[in-house]
Amino acid sequence: MKKRPLVQNHGQGGVCVGWLSFGLWGLLTLYGLRQPKRRKTVRRALTAGLAVSMAGQEVLLVQDGLWSLQTGLPLHLCGMMGLCSLPLLWLRPRGLLCFSLLLGAPCALLALCFPAVIGCSRPFLMGLHFGRLHGLIVWSAVFVLGENPKPLTLWEARKMLLWASGYGWLVQLCNDWLPANYLFLRAVPTGTPLEWLAQRGWGYYLCSLWLLAMVCLRWGCDFWNALLPRLTALTAAGNRSAYSRCTRSTSPCTNPDRGS
Repeated sequence: MKKRPLVQNHGQGGVCVGWLSFGLWGLLTLYGLRQPKRRKTVRRALTAGLAVSMAGQEVLLVQDGLWSLQTGLPLHLCGMMGLCSLPLLWLRPRGLLCFSLLLGAPCALLALCFPAVIGCSRPFLMGLHFGRLHGLIVWSAVFVLGENPKPLTLWEARKMLLWASGYGWLVQLCNDWLPANYLFLRAVPTGTPLEWLAQRGWGYYLCSLWLLAMVCLRWGCDFWNALLPRLTALTAAGNRSAYSRCTRSTSPCTNPDRGS
């Protein structure tokens, strides 16, 4: 079988459907925040969607003989965030939530706008899994933030910059050892803004990635903190509605806003 280039802008139809699923998953996420009794079901659906998206891409690579240590490891930021979103949904660690909101979600949206999909014999399916995965990274973070509405601080943003720097350094070590091109630290995908940055020189490109991470962290704090009151109001409205229905029933109930 003839090997295809590792990264191509294939599967555009699947990515377009992925944008449609982005909206549908968003409605499901907001529904889960609005309906407290349905949150566990929505959390399970988000978990299943993430698992199917990641496993689907791996299976397609294996079927075409394209899977290798250079292509199949979850070392790209969105691959790593897709994997980390699974414990995020159930354990809700604060540090992982901040990393997902400030870096994972913005990069996932950029990847949807400028998709770099690995070429395979089923480009539509690959693009579909690609689009769904990146959308679910965003909505998983929104779901957890809505359940635990707490403002992001600049200290947390600075800490995430240290995490990102360490993560990039470790990935570069893996790239040198394999060798590979995770995080696009050795070559850039065509048809993306990264290609324009790399035209000015590789040192400029790497410095630009670090500066862009700083911008995402600073603007991300402002964006999510501005969105937080709406998420809080949505969650509180759902809790009040559940409490109102419960008080009309004969069984005892505890106000969700006040805790048990």
